[in-house]
Amino acid sequence: MSLPVSQSFKGMPPSNQEQGVSGLVTRLQGNQMPMVGRSSPRTAPSPISTQVWIFSGRIKSQGTRWSITEAEKHPNLVDRIRTDAEGKFFVSLPPGEYTLFAQDGSDLYLNSFLGDGSYATVQVNEGKITETRLVNTEGATF
Repeated sequence: MSLPVSQSFKGMPPSNQEQGVSGLVTRLQGNQMPMVGRSSPRTAPSPISTQVWIFSGRIKSQGTRWSITEAEKHPNLVDRIRTDAEGKFFVSLPPGEYTLFAQDGSDLYLNSFLGDGSYATVQVNEGKITETRLVNTEGATF
């Protein structure tokens, strides 16, 4: 299945958008551990220009990475949207529950889970913009 990639936006969602998801994709690297006696600054998250994959409903967890070749065959795939250079994106969606992944190379990445064994989801409500962050923490130490 090949979906067109929706266009990205800069800043806030367009004013004509009634509902959907507004988000930021970042990467966190380096030592994020608290240091006693040293004031070593932690590395700030870096924005990522990538694609965000959107699936309807809950998706059963397969670990933090999911192969694109497997994901593109999933029946709940709704759309893909490109972030801007600052990692920001907006997608207009009907009300419902969605699972969003950030593309990282030939995989999709999400390191957030629900207690039922599925990936974390976002809820889109009528007339509301849901804000979310997708953070790749593989290169960080906690």
